[in-house]
Parts: sequence; structure tokens; C-alpha cells
Amino acid sequence: MRLRFTIRAKPGEASVATSAGSPGIERVVEIHFASGEATIGRRQGATIELPFPAISSLHARLFRDESGYHIEDLESANGTSLGGRRLVPHVVEAIAVGEVVDLAGIELRFDGELSDAGPSSAGEGTATLARRLVHDIFSACPPSEGARLVVVAGPGLGRELALAACGRVFKIGRGEQCDLVIPDDDVSREHAAFERGDEGLVVRDLGSKNGVEVAGQKVDGTRILHDGEVVHVGQTRLRVVDPEERYLRQMEAGDARLHSPGETCNPLFGDALPAGQGAAPARASEVAAETVGAPSRLPRVAAAIAVTVLLLALGLVLALAFAA
Repeated sequence: MRLRFTIRAKPGEASVATSAGSPGIERVVEIHFASGEATIGRRQGATIELPFPAISSLHARLFRDESGYHIEDLESANGTSLGGRRLVPHVVEAIAVGEVVDLAGIELRFDGELSDAGPSSAGEGTATLARRLVHDIFSACPPSEGARLVVVAGPGLGRELALAACGRVFKIGRGEQCDLVIPDDDVSREHAAFERGDEGLVVRDLGSKNGVEVAGQKVDGTRILHDGEVVHVGQTRLRVVDPEERYLRQMEAGDARLHSPGETCNPLFGDALPAGQGAAPARASEVAAETVGAPSRLPRVAAAIAVTVLLLALGLVLALAFAA
């Protein structure tokens, strides 16, 4: 047996930022319910994985017994409500088909049972739900702040290619018909293709003469790409910038901050930040590189305080002298 749910995240709720006039996020998910229990939470492995900062790692559970379906809050940080009433943690409440559970601003409507024998509808499985939801959230960012390729070495240095659209194939090469034209004699006319699918961003060699390399290994077939990796084509190096994949990795690692490091657009934490005020760099090595050798400000502050005190004392002495 399968169960179907509709997930809704309204603009301005649960730290979800959407563009003006946006209807918010809505997704349908179908889950297998053979065990008679489903967990709801932010952590990887939850039956219904909701990658929102306001959702607890393990937020609530839904189960069925001889009397019907029930919902239980699992001591979530921001609470669970049913019919406008906030649930008491670990106090079980009955839930009927069509009712909506509010999980810290994220609505989860129980749409009922589906037969395993029947065809699957447009509902998504849990394997891709979190990734699709994260994509929906980050769609609030401008293309320049979304997933993209950046040429960091070789001919065409500084050029970028936005990779926001799902299911579309983006080609790079010397040919004018490519989405990103690279003026590199060692790059084929159609060298490689990039596409965002259910598993994330992947690269595929298009039968190029000199091949495609990632992390020192030649790509054979397709390869999943991760944020920060560098793709080698000819003399050109392209860095993968993928805030969606970075966020999912942070979530899976249990990072409570769940920031979008290095990006000026932070849709998971409200409005976009002004340029230059993004979160900290994504990697500890980058932080170390920025701080090693940097002079501490503490000695300067201490010296300034000492000079100020000395001037005040001198002023006081002069005032007393003139008064005398």
C-alpha cells in the first residue's frame, strides 16, 4: 500500500524566501506504507524528508493501527499542529484523509491511500523529494547565484554558464551552437554535456578528442558532480558551483546552521543578502587561507585604548595646573 501527501510551503513561512507574487512551493509525494509507520523530518533517511531549517531532524511520525491513522509530535523544536491545535509531544492524535498537518509553517496534507497495483501518478518518491524541494527553494535566487560553471583557468577565463534548469542538457565546446563557447584549441566543437536530474548535476563526455577529467580521473559515461569540483577540458578548468548540492550535503551531515556558504542569496534564511555579505566560505581550507598570516586586531585596539587614556590623563593634569 502507498500513501499520498501534498507538501506546501507558503511564501515567508518556515524561513522559505520566494520571489514577489510567488505561490510558494507545492509538491506531491507518495510513500510505501507496508510497515504501518512513516517518519517526518529533516534528516536523511526520514520517510518524508523535508529539507527546511525550521523542521527538526526527526519532527513527527504517522502510523496506523486498528482504529485508523494517527500523528505524533516527536519533541520537535518548532512544534506540530493539526486543525489549528498544537500537538503535545508524544500525545497521539487521530488524523483523517484530507486533514492538514502544520510542521513549523510547512503544510503536509494527508491525501489518503493508493493501491500498490495501481499506476503511480505524478507523485514523487522520497529518493528525489528532498532534492526537488531544495531546487524549488533555490529557484528564488537569480541565475548568477544558482548552480553554474565558472571558467577558472585557460582560454575564456571568467566566463560562466548557469545550470539552473532541470532536465535540460547544456553543452560546452568550441562550436557556436554550444551553451558555453570555449575558445580552446584542445576542446572539441561539442566537448561535454551537463544536466541536472534526480541524482543531481552530472557531466557526460560527448566523444571529445581529449576527454573530460574530474579529480584526476577521466569521465567514462556520466559522472555526478559535487559543489567545488573542477572539470578539466583541454586547457580549460571549470569550477562547479552548486549551492543546492552543498545544502543537501550540509543537511545530511547534520549541520544545524544549514547555510548556503559563499552565496549572497540565502533563500533558506529569508531575504537575499547584499553583495559582499554572504555567509562564510564553504571550506575550512579557504577560511584558513584567509586567516593565516593575517595580523590580529587586538594589539591595535589595546594600543588605541592606552593612547586615549594617556591623553585624558594629560588633559586633566593641564586643567588642574591652569586652575591653580
